[in-house]
Amino acid sequence: MGPRRAITSCMLLCFASVALQATYSVAQDASTQCVTLHSDNGTIPGTDQSANPYEITVQAEAQDGGLETATTYKVGQRIIVSIELKQLNFSMSFSDVIIQARESGSTAPIGSFNVTGSRFVHLDCLNNPEGTVRLTQDGRTSSVKSTIHWRTMSPLPSIHFIANVLSTSGVSWALGSNRIDLDTSLPTVVCPTDITVPAGPSSNGSNVFWETPTCPSPNDTSELAECDHVNGSSVDTLEHAEVSCECATAEGVSRKCSFYISVIDITPPVIRNCPEDIQVNAPADTSFVEVTWPDIIADDNSGATPSSNNTFPDGSFFTIGNESATSWFWDASGNVAICSFAVTVIDITPPVIVNCPSDIDVNAPADSNTAEVSWPRVTAIDNSGAIPTTNSTSLSGSSFSIGEELVTIAFWDASENVASCTFTVNVSDISPPVIVNCPRDTHVNALSDNNTAMVTWSDVIAEDNSGTTPTTTSNVVSGSLFDIGETTVTISSWDASGNTATCTFTIEVVDITPPVIMNCPEDINVNATADNNTILVTWPEIITEDNGGRPPSVSSTLVSGSYFTIGGETVTITSEDVSGNTETCMFMVTVYDVTPPVITNCPEDIHVNASAKSSGVEVTWPGIKAEDNSGMTPITNSTSSPGFFSIGNETVKVTAFDASGNVGTCMFKLEVKDVTAPVVVNCPMDIHVNASDDKDNVGVIWPDIQVKDNSGTALLVNSSSSSGTVFPIGKETVTITASDPSGNVGMCDFKVVVHDAEPPVIKNCPEDIHQYAPEDSSSVRVTWPDILADDNSGVAPYTNSTSPSGSLFAIGEETVVITSWDASGNQRICSFDVEIIDIHPPVIRDCPTDINVVAPDDSDTLAVTWDDASADDNSGQVPHLTRSSNSGDWFVIGRETVTTTFTDDSGNSARCVFNVAVADVTPPVIANCPMNIHVNVSDDKDNVGVIWPDIQVKDNSGTALLVNSSSSSGTVFTIGEETVTITASDRSGNVGRCAFKVVVHDAEPPVIKNCPEDIHRYAPEVSSSVRVTWPDILADDNSGVAPYTNSTSPSGSLFAIGEERVVITSWDASGNQRICSFDVEIIDIHPPVIRDCPTDITVVAPDDSDTLAVTWDDISADDNSDQVPQQTSSSNSGDWFVIGRETVTNTFTDDSGNSASCVFNVTVIDIHPPVIRDCPTDINVVAPDDSYTLAVTWDDVSADDNSGQVPHLTRSSNSGDWFVIGRETVTTTFTDDSGNSASCVFNVAVADVTPPVIVNCPMNIHVNVSDDKDNVGVIWPDIQVKDNSGTALLVNRSSSSGTVFSIGEETVTITASDRSGNVGRCAFKVVVHDAEPPVIKNCPEDIHRYAPEVSSSVRVTWPDILADDNSGVAPYTNSTSPSGSLFAIGEETVVITSWDASGNQRNCSFDVEIIDIHPPVIRDCPTDINVVAPDDSDTLAVTWDDVSADDNSGQVPHLTRSSNSGDWFVIGRETVTTTFTDDSGNSASCVFNVAVADVTPPVIANCPMNIHVNVFDDKDNVGVIWPDIQVKDNSGTALLVNSSSSSGTVFPIGEETVTITASDRSENVGMCDFKVVVHDAEPPVIKNCPEDIRQYAPEVSSSVRVTWPDILADDNSGVAPYTNSTSPSGSLFAIGEERVVITSWDASGNQRICSFDVEITDIHPPVIRNCPTDITVVAPDDSDTLAVTWDDVSADDNSDQVPRQTSSSKSGDGFVIGRETVTNTFTDDSGNSASCVFNVTVIDVTKPTVLDCPLDVIVSTCGSDARVSWTIPTSLDNSKVTPTVASSAIPDSYFTLGSHTVLYQFIDGSGNEASCMFTVQVDLDHDCQSIPLAVIVACAVTLLIAGIIIIVCVMCIWRKRTSDKAWRERQLPWVSRGINVPHPSENTPPQNVAIPLVDTSYKRIDDWGAGFVNLAYAESEAYQETGFQDAKHTSLPHETEDEHGYASIGEYQEKCQALPEQATGNAKNTNRAAESRIVVGNETSQKGNEYFIYHV
Repeated sequence: MGPRRAITSCMLLCFASVALQATYSVAQDASTQCVTLHSDNGTIPGTDQSANPYEITVQAEAQDGGLETATTYKVGQRIIVSIELKQLNFSMSFSDVIIQARESGSTAPIGSFNVTGSRFVHLDCLNNPEGTVRLTQDGRTSSVKSTIHWRTMSPLPSIHFIANVLSTSGVSWALGSNRIDLDTSLPTVVCPTDITVPAGPSSNGSNVFWETPTCPSPNDTSELAECDHVNGSSVDTLEHAEVSCECATAEGVSRKCSFYISVIDITPPVIRNCPEDIQVNAPADTSFVEVTWPDIIADDNSGATPSSNNTFPDGSFFTIGNESATSWFWDASGNVAICSFAVTVIDITPPVIVNCPSDIDVNAPADSNTAEVSWPRVTAIDNSGAIPTTNSTSLSGSSFSIGEELVTIAFWDASENVASCTFTVNVSDISPPVIVNCPRDTHVNALSDNNTAMVTWSDVIAEDNSGTTPTTTSNVVSGSLFDIGETTVTISSWDASGNTATCTFTIEVVDITPPVIMNCPEDINVNATADNNTILVTWPEIITEDNGGRPPSVSSTLVSGSYFTIGGETVTITSEDVSGNTETCMFMVTVYDVTPPVITNCPEDIHVNASAKSSGVEVTWPGIKAEDNSGMTPITNSTSSPGFFSIGNETVKVTAFDASGNVGTCMFKLEVKDVTAPVVVNCPMDIHVNASDDKDNVGVIWPDIQVKDNSGTALLVNSSSSSGTVFPIGKETVTITASDPSGNVGMCDFKVVVHDAEPPVIKNCPEDIHQYAPEDSSSVRVTWPDILADDNSGVAPYTNSTSPSGSLFAIGEETVVITSWDASGNQRICSFDVEIIDIHPPVIRDCPTDINVVAPDDSDTLAVTWDDASADDNSGQVPHLTRSSNSGDWFVIGRETVTTTFTDDSGNSARCVFNVAVADVTPPVIANCPMNIHVNVSDDKDNVGVIWPDIQVKDNSGTALLVNSSSSSGTVFTIGEETVTITASDRSGNVGRCAFKVVVHDAEPPVIKNCPEDIHRYAPEVSSSVRVTWPDILADDNSGVAPYTNSTSPSGSLFAIGEERVVITSWDASGNQRICSFDVEIIDIHPPVIRDCPTDITVVAPDDSDTLAVTWDDISADDNSDQVPQQTSSSNSGDWFVIGRETVTNTFTDDSGNSASCVFNVTVIDIHPPVIRDCPTDINVVAPDDSYTLAVTWDDVSADDNSGQVPHLTRSSNSGDWFVIGRETVTTTFTDDSGNSASCVFNVAVADVTPPVIVNCPMNIHVNVSDDKDNVGVIWPDIQVKDNSGTALLVNRSSSSGTVFSIGEETVTITASDRSGNVGRCAFKVVVHDAEPPVIKNCPEDIHRYAPEVSSSVRVTWPDILADDNSGVAPYTNSTSPSGSLFAIGEETVVITSWDASGNQRNCSFDVEIIDIHPPVIRDCPTDINVVAPDDSDTLAVTWDDVSADDNSGQVPHLTRSSNSGDWFVIGRETVTTTFTDDSGNSASCVFNVAVADVTPPVIANCPMNIHVNVFDDKDNVGVIWPDIQVKDNSGTALLVNSSSSSGTVFPIGEETVTITASDRSENVGMCDFKVVVHDAEPPVIKNCPEDIRQYAPEVSSSVRVTWPDILADDNSGVAPYTNSTSPSGSLFAIGEERVVITSWDASGNQRICSFDVEITDIHPPVIRNCPTDITVVAPDDSDTLAVTWDDVSADDNSDQVPRQTSSSKSGDGFVIGRETVTNTFTDDSGNSASCVFNVTVIDVTKPTVLDCPLDVIVSTCGSDARVSWTIPTSLDNSKVTPTVASSAIPDSYFTLGSHTVLYQFIDGSGNEASCMFTVQVDLDHDCQSIPLAVIVACAVTLLIAGIIIIVCVMCIWRKRTSDKAWRERQLPWVSRGINVPHPSENTPPQNVAIPLVDTSYKRIDDWGAGFVNLAYAESEAYQETGFQDAKHTSLPHETEDEHGYASIGEYQEKCQALPEQATGNAKNTNRAAESRIVVGNETSQKGNEYFIYHV
C-alpha cells in the first residue's frame, strides 16, 4: 500500500469511527413533539415521546386486485407494508429503509426487504412545526412502501413487521412493528431458499441443483411439485432466474412457491505477467530515474477483456525510496485482481566530507585528568541536495581523558550511505599520584588455633591527576598472617610516569586463646568376656596443643588401663596452659554382656505317617536344655510343643535367652506323611442325550464330582471330559481321577452317548436380487448360485425351488421359495425377492440451440420466441412435459437457461436445455461528474484528503454498476495538479467515463523535527561552566525545500551553572515561521574532597578501666568552589571511648548542599577475662537407702572484672540441687561484656552402698511330667526387684521361669546387682514328679495285602512292638492278633496294649486289609472288523459273535458293552469295548475296532474358468477374487479344501495355475485347476523428474553445460524401464528457456513422460570501453553554452550481441554553464545494463557588463540635506541570468551637504563581479530666501514635539528589544515609504523601525503578493512578548480574529496617517494602544512564510 492509499484508508477509517460513535440527542421542542434517538453501538432504537411517532400499515391484495385490510392473511397473498415517520426531532440524511419480518416472539428475521422505488435523503423536524415529517427525495414528499410477496414463506402463526432506517453514516435504528396473522388452514408447498452458486473458474456459467419441493396428499404420502425450471439446469453468470413450483389439490386449489437461482462470477481475472519487484540505482547527480516494465496483461473466465487501471504507467519517473506500483483488473462482475510490485530507487552515493581535522596534541592540567579540546566544525555535502545527517564519537569542546582517543565523524544521507573522517586527540599526563588513606596502627588478637592473626585493612587508595589508578604495592599485603608482636607495614604507590609515594603503620598481635585437647576420646563401649563381668579398658594418650607453642598440662579422673565392670562410668580430662586457660573433655565407658546361651540337646528331624482315618498323628520329643556363660539358667521357648501334628512339614524353632537379652536358637523338621488314596463318592451312571440346534454334537452336564480323603485338604480332581463338554454324536467313556497333595489317586468312569435329532441347514440362501430391464424388453433371465444345504447327519439333504435359477422374470417383484429336508423328514425353508427395474428415459427431438438477442437502449427486457421441442419414450406413451420458460416470454439482460423436461410413467426424465442471452450494448451515463477542485494543504502536510459528492450513474440495465475511479473521494492528494478519471461499467462491459482536476495549493509553515528536550549537564569538579552541544536542528517544510534555522545560543556554547532558555526559530521561503525552545541547566554535583581521613582505630582497654582516650590527626576538606566547607563531627580527637565499637563521622558540606563524609570506627577491645574467687574442690557424698538422689550444697562462687561490671554468670548446677547416683561435673562460667570468660570446674560424686531387694522370691514348686516326657517346663512369676538407685538392675538366675526340669529336685538361685556392684539374693526348690503312661514307639501302619489268584486268605506279619516309659523301666505289651496270623479277604483291626508298673496304660491299633486284584478271564474276543461305506451314505450296520468271560471267584462277572452287534457305524474307526467286572471291582475288557472305510472322493461343484485381470495403481500385482468353492462328499463331514492360491491372493504380472483340492477325512481327494493371467497395463514411474533448472550464463559464454541426476524410473513389472531424453544431462543450453522432455516405457509398451524447463539467465552487464573522465571547459564571453566533444563510448557483451545504447548527451552537444552529468547506458537483450558516467563542467570567467552607469550627480539645497534621484544602472551577463545587484544608496534618498560616493556591485552566479561608481555632490543653494520667524517658531515647536515623541519611542523600543528573544527577519532588501530597513544578520535582535506619520508617499503592502495585513494591538502594560504566537489583543474591539488573536483588516494602503479609521476588514483603531505592531504576510503569501514587523 503506497503512502497515499495508506493515508486515504486511515481517513476513511477515521470517518467511519466518528460516524459510529456519533450521539444524536436533541431536546424536545415546545412547538413540536419529536422522538429523541440515543446511540447504542451503532443501533439507535426509537423512543416514543409522543403518541405515535411512526405508523406501520399492512394491507393484502384482494381477489379483484385491490387492497383490503384484515388481521388474517392467507399464504400466497401479496402483502403491502407501508411506514410513515412522524414527529422526529432531528435532521438526518438516510440511505435506505429496510423492513424486516419476524415470527412473533422471535428476534431472528424470516425476511428482509429493502424499500423500493425511492432514495430518501432528508428528514427534518425542526423546520416543520406542524409535527408531521415524511421522508423526502429531492425536496418532494415520498411515501415509504415496500411490496413483499409472501408466497415463498412457510406457514407461521403470526408475523411482526419491523422497519429499520439506515443513515448514510451507517447508523441504523428500529422504528417499530405491526403484527399480522397468517391463515395456516391450507398446507403449503415449501420451496428451497434462494440459491446462488459460483460459476466455474474457467466458465461463465454453472448447473444449479436443488431439492424439488413435495406436495402433501390426503393419504399422507408426498409427491414432487411441478416446477417451471429443470433441476440441474445450466445457468449463465449474472443470470437471476425465478423458479416457481406448484401443487394442485383434488379440489383444484393451486399452491405455489418460488425461489431464485443465480450464478455469480466470483473468479477474478488472471494476471499473466505481473512484474517482480524492481530495484534501480539513482544516478550520482539526481534523485529520480525513469523505470519501465512490460505491459501487464490479464484474462478473465468470462472471455471478455477485463477493465484496468494503475497507479503508475510504464516509463514513470520514481524518486529515491520505495513506491508500490499497482495495476487493477476487474471483470463485469466486479471481481478484481491486483498486480502489485515494488519499485525501489536506491541512492548509493555517500556524502563528501569537506574539512576533516588533523591529529591534535594537548597537555592535561595539573589538577585534572581531562583537557578541553576544540576543532573547526566539520561539514559535508551530498549529491541528493539534502544536508547529510551527522554524528561524532566526540564533539568539539568536549573534555578528553589522558591518553589517545580516536574521534570519528560520520555523515550519512537518507539512504544510509556513509562517509566518515577520523583523527586522534592525544592528552598527555605529567603529575604524580597522591596516597589519600594510609592506615593507622592496628591491635588484634591472635587466632585461636595459631600464634598468628590475619589482619586486613581497607584498600589503600592513591589518586593521580591522570585519572587512572596508580600501581600500589605493600611489603605485607592486607589479609596476611602476623605473628604475635609488632610488625611495620610499608605501602608504596606510583603512576605510569614513575612518581612514587609511601606510607607506614604498625600491626600488634595479642595472644588470648586457651589450649585445645586434640583427641578427646569418644564414648567407649566394650563387651565383657564370656567368663567375667569386668574388662580392662584403655584409650590413646591425650594430646593437647596451645597457640602459645608450649605444651599444656593434662589430668584425668580415671587413667587408661583401669578395670571397668558391666555398666557405664564418666571419665573427665582437664588441660591447662601456662596462662592458666583451661580446657576439659568428658567421655563415657560402658561394659556390655554379649554372649548368648547354648542349647545342649536340640532334637533330630522327625518323620511319621498319618492315620488312614485322620489328617494327622501324635508326635513327642525330649525336653530342651540350655546353658549360659553367666552361670544362670537361660529361659527357653519353642514355636511348637509335642502333641498332635497335621499332615505336612513343619519347622520347630527352639529359643533360649539370658538376662542380657542374648539369644541362642536351634531348629528341627517334623514331617507327617499321608499314604491313603481319595475316594470318589458319586461316580455318575452312563448318560444319553440328543444333538440339536443344527449341530453334530451337544454339551453334556453331570453333577459335580464329590471326593473324600483322610487328609481333609483340597484334592486335585481330573476328568477326561468335564461337565458341560461338547460330545460328538456317538459313545465316549469319561474317566475321573482324584489326587490328594501326597500323590494318592482314586478313580471312576462312565459313558456318554449322543443321539442325532436335527433338521438340515441351507447354507447360501440368496439375498434379494435387483436387475434392470433392457431397453427393448420387459423381462430378464435371472440366475443365482446352486443352493447348498448340510445336515448334521452327514447325509446331503434334498433341495427344491419354486423358480429355478435361470428363469425369466417380468418387470416387478417376485418371491422365490427354496425347501430342503433330510432322510428323517426334518424340513428347512428360505426365500428371496427378484425385482426387475426400468431405468430408460424418453428421447428428445428438435431441441433449440442457444438464442442471442440485443436489448433495446431504453429497456432491460425483450420478448424471445422459438420452436417447441418434442420427445418419444420406449414405453410408447407420451411423456409428461414441463417448461421453465415459454416461447414469447420476456427475458432480461443477461443469460437465462430455458429447460423443457419430459418424464415417463416410471419417473425417468430427459431435458432439452438451451440458453437465451440478451446482450446489453448501451454504456452507463455518469450524471454528476465533479468540476475541477481547488484545496489548500494544512496540518504540516504536503498532501490533503479531497472529498467530492458520491458519483450518480444511470444505465438501461437497471442492475448494479461497477464504478471505478483513478482516485476515490477522500483520497490524499499531494501538492500539485492531478486528473481524476471515473469510469462506470455495467455487467455487459459497457463503460461510461468522466474526468476532472484536483489542484492542491501549499500554505503550511515548517516543522522543527528534533527540538531538543531540556538539557541538564553536571559541572565538572574544576569548573563552573560546561560546553553543551545538541544535535543539529532538523526542520522540514511541506514545500520540500529545507527551511532556514537560527538559535539564540548555538550548540557547543559555554553555559554557566544555572538555567538558560535557548530559543530556535525556523522559517521557510514563504515567511512562515516556527519556534521551539528548551532549557539548559548546569548542575554542580561534586561534594568537597576530604583529606587525611583516618582508617579504623583499634585499641586495648587497660586491665583496670573500661575507657581510654583516643587521638587522631585533624581532618580537612577542599571544595571545587574554593570555599571552606562547613564541618560537623560526631566525636573529636582525644575524646574518651568506652569498651566497644563507636563510629566517628566528620561531614563537610559546600554551599550547593553537596556533602562528603569521613567515616571510621574506634574500637576499644577488652581482652582480660574475669577473676574467679572461692572455687570449691570436688565433693563426695553417699546416697540414702531409699533414694537415688541427694541435695548437695557448697559456697557460692564469685568473680571480678576489670570493666567494673558484674560478669554474666552461667552454672551447670546450683548449690542445693539434687544430684543422682554417679559423678557429675559442675561448671560455673563468668563472661564479661567483651566475651572474655573464666570457669570454675569441680565434681560432685554420689555413692550408692545399698544392695537391691528381691520382692517376690518364689516358694518351693511341685509339678508332674506329662506328654510322654521325663521333664517339664516350670514357670513362676516374673521376679520383682527394687533398688534405691532407680536404674536398670542386672538380674541373674540359676534357672529361668519356663526352664525344663527333669524328674527330681533342683534348687533355683536368683541374684540382683545394681550399677554400683551391690548384690541381693534369693533361692527356692523345684520338684518334678513322674505321672506319664508308656509310649508305644512303633505301632504299625494299616497293612494292605493282595490275595493270590487261587486263595482267599493271606498270612500277615509286622515288626515286634517296642514301648518306652518315662520312668526308664520297660513297660508290658499285648496284641489281639499276633504277627504271622492268617487274614481273610477283607479288613480286620488289630489292637496293641502297653502299660507300665504304675498302671498307666496306652493302646494302639491298625487295620489289616486283604485285597483281591485279579480280574475275570475273557473268552472269544473278536478281532478288528473292516468294512466299506456305500457311495451315498456315511453309515453301515456291522455284526459279530457275542463275547463271554470267567472269574476266579466262580461268580458270573457283570457285563457292559460300548456297542452291540448289528449297530450302525459311521465312516471312520470306532472302538468297541465289552467289559466284565467281578464283585471286587476287578474288570477285564474285550476291545476291538470297527473301521468303516470311505473310498469316495469329494466333488468340486463350481471350479472357476480361467481369469484375466489388469494391474493398476503403479503396482506389479493385483488381488484376484473368485467365488467361494462349493464341495460335496458322501461323508457329510467337514472337508479339507486346499488351494495353491486363495481368492483375494495378490498375483504378480504373468500367468499362474491355481490348483484346488478337496480332501475328506478318509484322505479321498477331489481336484480342479484354472489359470490366473495378470496383464501389465501400468506405465513406468519416473521417480526423480527434475524441477525446473535455472542457471546463470558465465561472463564469457552464451551457453551453459547443465547436468542433472540420472533419471530413475521404476516399473511395476520389476524390470527397469527404458528411458530417453530430448536433451541428455550435460548438454549445452543457450541463454533463454528450453523444455526437456523425458520418456520412459516398459516392455509392455506402457509409456510415461515428464518434462522440465532449463533456463539460462544472463546476469552479466556489458563491459564498457573507453569511458571518458570528467571534462572541464570555459564558456565563451558572449554565450552560456559551449559544444563539448569526446571519443565515442562503446561496450561489449558476453552474448556476442551489440548492446543497446542510450545517452543523456552526445559528443558535440551544447552544454550550459554549470556541471552536467553525462550517462551512457548499454543494455543487453537480458536487460543487464552498465553505465559510463562522467561530468561536463562549463565554467564562467566572464564578468557582467554594466549598462547605464550614472554620471556624477550635483544638486543644491536650501537646507542641510537634499533628496537625490538617478537612473538605476543595469547589467548583462553571458550566463543570461540577471546578476545580483547591491548598492550603497538608492534613488530618492536624502544626502547631506557634501560629496558622497555611490557604489553599485553586480555579481553573476559564478562569482564574477563588476561595479559602477559615481559621486553625489550636495551643495548649499545661496539663492534661497530667508525663513520667516513664524515659520522658525513653528519648526522649533514641531522639532520639540518630535523630540519628545522620539524619546518616548526610543524608550518603548528599548523595552521591546529587552523582551523580544531572537526575532529574525527575512534577509530581503525592501524599501517602504522612503525608510531604509536594515538587513539583520544572524543572531541579532530585531530592528525596531519607526513609521513616519507624516509621509505623503504610500506603497501597497500587498504588492509583495496575494498577502494581507494583520494588526495586533496591546496595552503596553500587558504586552509581555516572548514570540509571535503569544501576543494578546486587550483593547481592540473586533468581529473576526485569527488563531493568534490578531484582527484581520485585509488589504491596507498606508498613507500619511496612522491606522486609518476607514481600513477594511472590520478592525477599528481606538488609538488607546501605547504600542502596536503591523505584521505583514501570512499563510497565503506568495512570497513565503515570512513576518516583517513594525513597532509603532
